[in-house]
Amino acid sequence: MRTTPAFAALAATTALIGLGTTTAEARVDNPRAEVVKEKGIVLECTGKADGLAAYVNLYENDTYSNYVQVILADDPELANSREPADILDAGQVRTGVRIAGKQARVRGTATRVGPKKHVHEEYDDAGQHIVADGFHRRLAYDLVLRYDGITVPLECAPAFYYSLNVTKTDTTGE
Repeated sequence: MRTTPAFAALAATTALIGLGTTTAEARVDNPRAEVVKEKGIVLECTGKADGLAAYVNLYENDTYSNYVQVILADDPELANSREPADILDAGQVRTGVRIAGKQARVRGTATRVGPKKHVHEEYDDAGQHIVADGFHRRLAYDLVLRYDGITVPLECAPAFYYSLNVTKTDTTGE
């Protein structure tokens, strides 16, 4: 249930660590490479209150799309997702989905804190070699999920802002 395109992107973005070929070097090696700047947030959260367990995935990417997923009681019948225009605006998180005819609202704050952490990753996916270089910065957050009169405090890990130069090179025509 939790395997989605956004979750796959989240997993890839979460794993970015180490040093290696830079985006500029990848572009020199292959002039067919496409470089895209991606910025956004990743908050993968869980919580439990009054017998209601919640999983919340918030993924924002200013280049492609944003993604909100909520799963209640680990039940596929109590789950939904959508791609809103914004998730985080001026430090405020205001988003949600409809589940079983009721609104599941995620509310609170998220702000960048601490030092930037350099990240680098290379991998192959869907006929492309992908190189991502940039940084992550931790997010301090205070988030809750409200559903059917229950307020669930959320704990998020991972919780970070990212800014990446992503170089994609087609490997199918080599």
